[in-house]
Amino acid sequence: MMVEKNPRVYLFVFLLAFTLLIVLLKLISLNEIQNNKIFTKELPALRGNILDCNNEILAMSYPYYVAYLDVNFLKSYFKPSFDVDLKIIEKNFNIDINLNQPFIKIGESFDRDYLQNKIPTDLLPFVNIEIVEKRTSIKDFGFNNIIGTYRDGKGISGIEKYFDSYLNNKNNGKLQIKYSGYFSSTASITAYIPPKNGNSLKLTIDSRLQTSLYELAIREKEKYSADSIGIILMETNTGKIKSLVTTRNWPDYIMGYIEPGSAIKPIFYSAALDLGVITDKATFVCNGYIKPDPSLDIKINDIHSHGLIDFYKAISESCNVAAVETSKMLVEKYDLEKLYNIFKTFGFGKKTGIEISGEINGILKKPDDWSKIEWAYLPIGYSIGVTPIQLITAFNSIVNNGIYISPTLVENSNKKTFRIMTTETSKKIKKALKEVIDEGTGFLAKIPGLDLYGKTGTAEKKPGSKEYLMTFEGYFEYKNKKFTILIWVDNPKGYELSSFVSAPIFKDVVKTIIDILNFKDDKSIEIVSGVVPNLIGWNLFQLESIKNIFNLKIKGTGLYVVDQEPAPNTISDNIIVTLGF
Repeated sequence: MMVEKNPRVYLFVFLLAFTLLIVLLKLISLNEIQNNKIFTKELPALRGNILDCNNEILAMSYPYYVAYLDVNFLKSYFKPSFDVDLKIIEKNFNIDINLNQPFIKIGESFDRDYLQNKIPTDLLPFVNIEIVEKRTSIKDFGFNNIIGTYRDGKGISGIEKYFDSYLNNKNNGKLQIKYSGYFSSTASITAYIPPKNGNSLKLTIDSRLQTSLYELAIREKEKYSADSIGIILMETNTGKIKSLVTTRNWPDYIMGYIEPGSAIKPIFYSAALDLGVITDKATFVCNGYIKPDPSLDIKINDIHSHGLIDFYKAISESCNVAAVETSKMLVEKYDLEKLYNIFKTFGFGKKTGIEISGEINGILKKPDDWSKIEWAYLPIGYSIGVTPIQLITAFNSIVNNGIYISPTLVENSNKKTFRIMTTETSKKIKKALKEVIDEGTGFLAKIPGLDLYGKTGTAEKKPGSKEYLMTFEGYFEYKNKKFTILIWVDNPKGYELSSFVSAPIFKDVVKTIIDILNFKDDKSIEIVSGVVPNLIGWNLFQLESIKNIFNLKIKGTGLYVVDQEPAPNTISDNIIVTLGF
């Protein structure tokens, strides 16, 4: 976690001190001598910022000005000319003034001068302009589900809630002014205690990846007429979440669960290999269906008969018969409890611990609650409810050479890691995952010249409904970077197989990631002294990098540069930028 200071708060403090000196002296009646009086003003502390992995600000607090009319004070010095001034205030702030109230809020703004200039001079002594905390955050591109809501001084959801005490402001500051005599007399600051702001938090999320993948998800949702689409991007070796996307307006990646279908098979098979139930030399005969219990008239079907297939084809062709036969052998060699513990070990049925409020356990029933043939449905991804974050984390342990690593949204967090399978088993499953794309059900995810690994999954939401939840879990390496990806598509219209929906989406996701990585590595754009760069969209951290090159003046309050003077490519050593949202 990273603690950030907010340099702008000091500027506000000194501006406040100067203004208080002026206004305070105006408030001293010429008819009363005030000797050695102390005026104390509380300075609000600010909540910490939330930043992405590139120090882009995702959420921030800033001082905000609110003007109040002290009606009782005004009445004690009221004169007829104030009626005209009050009408001006009503017009300028579009309010109705009721002098039966002790205080009236007349306006608020980021800019103190803006408020003060709209107040008639004669009424300024009767107006108190308070500094309060205002918080804003990026709401678009799915950031609202990640960052969450902050209201009434408290985190309500998301990161804001999970880290509420860490982010929350600590202690307000204090400004003390001593004054005496008439308007022309002296006043001085006798005490200044700076406010202690909350800690800032640096996330693993990459805003550029989040933005691009969210836009891709929206396009794909429309293309397939789906109810929703989700995409999670994880750094394979670290468990860092780089993008957390859903087109829903709530975080279904931690608060919703799905039946993963055949996406569960690589996880199940890795355990079967490690336990010695089968080897990668195993073969199976698939006639297109299997009856898990001869006493029951229940069949588990495949799309078609696979005939005689080996272990790798069983995975790449997503054969249900092979998975059920393997589960039967596992239960006969061990017991139902062992099968249950396999899924438990991979993290199903319990929270991953990712740092965002609202995560659920998912559904993994204990063997005592299983039906007679539950053991046959679990290895093909039915009779289990997994959250997307659970599924990608379990799958990641396969492509991460058998090491389970807990997912994280926070840089420099303490992650849980342990070996969940042998390196040899990991290699065998990865070989099968490559065949899925090279010549199996994931063939539409193929990108020439790039090694891709993955697994399709299709689950009918209700028997006979013709509504499907389609998944694709995958992995790839590019420029020494390793990424694990999960895609889930809810109810695409007119499609029955993940091969034709989530697999091609995976391909588009990989291409998008590569394009962004290549753009970030592009060093062709350089800052040249005297030549004004295009600063639109830059944040405060980026602006810091050119302060030694240009005389930089910053106006406004916001997250990003929305305007600049002079225009880009102009020859000048002076730049004025305006911040906005």
